[in-house]
Amino acid sequence: MALTLDQALGQLDISAVAIGRVDHPGTGMPAPAAGQVHFIAVLHGAGMLACAGGPRAVRAGQLLLLPRDAAPQAGAGLELAHCLLGARLLDGRSLFDFLPLPHTLDAGGSELFTGAIPEMLREAAHGGPGSSAIVTCLARRLVTTLVRDAWPDATAIQPAGVDSKREQLRRIIELMRKDPARDYTLDGLADAAGMSRTVFHREFKQAYGGSPLSVLREIRLKRAEELLAHTDMPIKTITGRLGYRSRSHFWKLFKDTHGIDPEQFRQQGAARLPS
Repeated sequence: MALTLDQALGQLDISAVAIGRVDHPGTGMPAPAAGQVHFIAVLHGAGMLACAGGPRAVRAGQLLLLPRDAAPQAGAGLELAHCLLGARLLDGRSLFDFLPLPHTLDAGGSELFTGAIPEMLREAAHGGPGSSAIVTCLARRLVTTLVRDAWPDATAIQPAGVDSKREQLRRIIELMRKDPARDYTLDGLADAAGMSRTVFHREFKQAYGGSPLSVLREIRLKRAEELLAHTDMPIKTITGRLGYRSRSHFWKLFKDTHGIDPEQFRQQGAARLPS
């Protein structure tokens, strides 16, 4: 079954590594691994970006996706943010293989440029508990925006070799663990696994002993335990970062599971978790 862009975006395993600022002329950037591409945000300035395929004129506010072999180097007068982006489909293929690269998007003044990218830089530099999950959420916004802008009209992704159902389900679990805050639905997860809703629900429950959304709830609550135990992140922030739109709903789920509310857990129950 061919995938539409919506279906592809719904199943992606997103990664963002080697995140940092580049502000010295001639500075090279880390080489991507297989399936990764260069992401560059031009934070300040205007000038030339040296690339393997020839120099590129860039200016503040632009976002760029460059192919793996681009070997970019900063030019004079430029301050850049750079990272290596991965966007893997459940069958292991990179979504970037279906895009015409390089691609440039003017995003100056947008919340993505003024908010999400600076926050990703801060979280990557901080490196504390929860930072990896936050970076993944922010990277998903970047990938979705850039891919939607670059996607060729009417393009569908043809299926590769068919994985076993067990492998497809395992990748769904990986997706939920890596990015628990997403607004998952049963229909969306079934599409991502390449199964009908009925077959997906039955196979998932047989494999993991619970429904997909109940397992997602367990994953989210486990992440909440870790954030409560090992960070001073406000409970309101934890609620939003784990995909709960209602603080009272999260509060009730947590108390029903643990017998104490999140605040009490932070004060009393955190000692139960390994440091």
